[in-house]
Amino acid sequence: MIKTVKEFRAWRARFCYSPKGKKAMDKMKSLRQGNNEFPYGNLESSVLSACFQAAKFEVAKHNLDSRRRIAGMQLTVSSISKNGKPSHIARNSMILYLTTFFRYYTSDESTYEFVGKKVPSFGEAQPGVVADFVNAVFDKEKFNESSIERVLQRLSDVRLAHWKYSQ
Repeated sequence: MIKTVKEFRAWRARFCYSPKGKKAMDKMKSLRQGNNEFPYGNLESSVLSACFQAAKFEVAKHNLDSRRRIAGMQLTVSSISKNGKPSHIARNSMILYLTTFFRYYTSDESTYEFVGKKVPSFGEAQPGVVADFVNAVFDKEKFNESSIERVLQRLSDVRLAHWKYSQ
């Protein structure tokens, strides 16, 4: 646990001071907060945590569990590919989580429990900000707003789940 905390602190410092990471963080800071109880500090820590988990995720070490969950997503039976794992699991999970966080932060809804639910339809998805985070976390990705919207449409049946940790 302590090793992970130290690793997260080092990763967060590198991310927040990298040019792409700083650009993504600055865009996130300029978002309008809706009328809800989700303060900016919680948004920032949630977003950085989701980015860190996606960056650390190793596909080879994880398998779908009995409920078709992997990397914080619960997949539908029809979305599972022939080899049992869809491609770009960590990236897609990060996109779903960040979209959910931004929708909740910008919404005027007072409370919403998002774990186990589909991505909410209220609030603003902020695909441009999500694309900046994806491009900052995954160096080889070149996402823009429309590519994030395509991924979200393709994953419309996927539900969010708790991340499971295995050593």
